[in-house]
Amino acid sequence: MAYDLVGVILSLIPIFVVAFIFRWVRFIYQNSEKQVEQNEKIIELLMEIKEKDK
Repeated sequence: MAYDLVGVILSLIPIFVVAFIFRWVRFIYQNSEKQVEQNEKIIELLMEIKEKDK
């Protein structure tokens, strides 16, 4: 009986690992999109400052 439970748990571990990896990749992808948006805004603001100083 205990061996059956251990087998079930061991067989579910790879599924949880794959789900965790997909979640992690999605999180990084979303953060990189936000980073690109922030960088574009920073560049825009720096260009405005540069134009004001002329």
